[in-house]
Amino acid sequence: MTALTLPADQAAAIYDVLIEHAGASPDGRAAFIDVQTGSQCDEYRFGGSLGFGGKLWIDQDGWRVSAYAEDIQRKPSIRDTIAVTNAALATLRAGSEAATNQR
Repeated sequence: MTALTLPADQAAAIYDVLIEHAGASPDGRAAFIDVQTGSQCDEYRFGGSLGFGGKLWIDQDGWRVSAYAEDIQRKPSIRDTIAVTNAALATLRAGSEAATNQR
């Protein structure tokens, strides 16, 4: 997998999804944008409602979140959070790709 550097507006939109659907802390927004726009970071731990293992994965295959299996076992509702967040990320990515193709 190859990591991608993101434009600041796209990184901000992704973090909005993480806040809304996965309980990411709003205080982490600036650090997330700095990392995603300044380097190729394919794995970003944000925690949130997914627990300590809550991670965002960014690569050419898509944007998705995951959590530690033991956190999911302890709190099965994390599966729903992951599904909803991943659906929102897929919608955002599709919209971003459509906008890029129109340029």
